This record gives sequence, structure tokens and C-alpha cells, in this order.
Amino acid sequence: MAARPNNKAPHRLLAPIVSAVLLAALAGIGTLRPSPPQGVDAYITRIVAAIDDTPYRIGHWTGRDLTAPPTEAVDMLRPSRVLHRGYAHDGTPDAARLVIVHCPDVRDMAGHHPPNCYPATGWTAIGTETFTLDVFGREQTLALHRFSRQDAGTRKTITVASGFIVPDNDDTLIPSMEELRSVSENRRRTKLGAAQMQIIIDRNAQQDEIRTVAATLLPALEPVVNRVTEGVE
Repeated sequence: MAARPNNKAPHRLLAPIVSAVLLAALAGIGTLRPSPPQGVDAYITRIVAAIDDTPYRIGHWTGRDLTAPPTEAVDMLRPSRVLHRGYAHDGTPDAARLVIVHCPDVRDMAGHHPPNCYPATGWTAIGTETFTLDVFGREQTLALHRFSRQDAGTRKTITVASGFIVPDNDDTLIPSMEELRSVSENRRRTKLGAAQMQIIIDRNAQQDEIRTVAATLLPALEPVVNRVTEGVE
């Protein structure tokens, strides 16, 4: 009688291979979903306090709080804090608007990226560029977006200058969502969150104008930048 083949050896080899794959998958999940670092709650509390302390008077500009963002936007962003303030200048009310948002999870910031959030509320992108500005002790690059929409028979245009801030990043603004993902990937930074600043002019402003407004308003936000970039010990 012919000997029966021994099928046990392949099974004995398969078991450790399956175990190794499962361990690798679990390790990957741990990397993709890191636990929040110790001290993150106190860190976010300091950021919120710095945002709340943003001055109403900046040079010759005077601010007033504007309406809070829609509930659905807050639900989407899950922010630690949202500041929305209009600043008057030379007798013009809300000559520029300032928005500061901090989210505890970097991934939620995608919903506040101008190319995402403005089209979601009916605006059409009509142009994107970048510009540089010396602020916070170094040359910064900010994104400049323009959007338009038809409102009650009138075509409206807005100009938005924006930049992200992340921990442990040398006080440097990040102009795009792609760069934000790049500096935050595979790091505890994801669970330390990010902030974004926007300066909004409710018309099609030239780059030189919004550069001048940004050069006036942004230095007053240095305490917010410092709190975000310091991270946790």
C-alpha cells in the first residue's frame, strides 16, 4: 500500500506565518491610531486660553465678535475652540475678518481647509496662489484663495489668506493640507492637533492689500502660535 501523504507539515508552517501577519497588522493599527500623549489635555487648555486672549485692539484696528459657525460645521470639525471676529479700520466695519480654529485631531482639520469648507457652503473657487510674509520671526508662506458665489442676484467674491500651525514645527505656518498631512503623519502630532488662521476680506482683494492686513493682524496672534508649536513635554 502506498504511504499516505503527510499534510500536517504545511499546517505547522502556516500557523506561525498567520500569527506574524496578525502581529504586524496590530502593530500597524497602533501606529495609525496612536494614543494621545500624556499632558495633551493641559496643552489644549493652554491653546484655548491663548485663542480667547486674542486682542480686540490691534494697532488702529478694532474687533468685534461675529456669529459662531453653523452647528453642522462644529460637528464636522470637533474643534477645541473657534474664534470668528470682524476688525474695523478707518471707519469701515469688518474691513477684515479673522478666524482661528484649533482641532485636537489633525485629521479633522481637513474640513476647515478653505478649498474644502468654502465650496461645501456654496462658494466656487476662482483662484489659488501663495505669498510670503515676515512674521513670527521668520519668512512665512501663506495660501491665498479666492471664491465667488451668486447671492440674491449679486455676484460676491471673498479673498482668504490662511495657514496651519502644528506642534514642534519651529513657528512655521503651513499653507496647504498636503503639507499638513506630511508633517503630521506617523507622529504623535496627529493626536496633538493643529490650528489654522484665516484672514478674510469680503471682496476680491489684491495680494498687496491682504499682505498689508496680514502683516498688521498676524503678529498679535504670536501667543497662539507659541502655545501650539510648543507641544507637550
